[in-house]
Amino acid sequence: MAVAALTVEQIANDIARALVRVSTRDQAVRLSLPLLYPGGSMVGIELSRLRSGFLVSDAGGARREAGLIGGERAFQRIAQEVANRFGIRFDHNMMFDLDVEEDDLLPAVIAVANGAKTAVENTAVHLATTEHADYRAYLWDRLQGAYGDAFSRAPVTYKGASAENWEFDAAVTVKGHLALFQVVTPNANSVNSAVTKFLDVGDLGENAPKRVSVVTNKDRTPRLLVLGRTSRILSADATDEQYRLAA
Repeated sequence: MAVAALTVEQIANDIARALVRVSTRDQAVRLSLPLLYPGGSMVGIELSRLRSGFLVSDAGGARREAGLIGGERAFQRIAQEVANRFGIRFDHNMMFDLDVEEDDLLPAVIAVANGAKTAVENTAVHLATTEHADYRAYLWDRLQGAYGDAFSRAPVTYKGASAENWEFDAAVTVKGHLALFQVVTPNANSVNSAVTKFLDVGDLGENAPKRVSVVTNKDRTPRLLVLGRTSRILSADATDEQYRLAA
């Protein structure tokens, strides 16, 4: 049937069927939902009939996704907190709701799916924060070795052209000139955050301090060209001489 001949309702129903994929496996029905984990895969929910009601679970999918990003240990704690918030359960393997009445299946599916997605997202944020803190400590060691007393081991706050105060991982003053350093890990959020800060500071014009992005993995860093327009790019493992030249 030509698209022009379809009613809006028919088109909407076609879209709905495309968004949710249904498959049967081992006496259970699996729903692949239009929710994505940080890695890009769809959130899956399984429905199984019990003697009393239904079991609604993620079949351990969130735990496996967390394992793929190296966060299974942190996920165990985070998933329990998320499950409590969503009113569902977590047994160290899967997120689920038990003995769900048929009339309550829809809210149960929504709760388990969103709980699974949130738990993996929170795990990814935790890993990124921990990784950043580790690299900032490494950066401080490198700057201490390169600049000595010209460097103080602490984050700094600097006001940009918009009057917004931005926090940077480190700063060095050499011959009266200030240089701001920001660790950038290989993920889009880290790059976007650094670009936003450096753009605002760069808008100060002639009064702007030097800006240095310390990238932890240059080959995997997205939007590297955009980052390079707002700051000088320095590899975290650069030599002491390269660190000194950056300022």
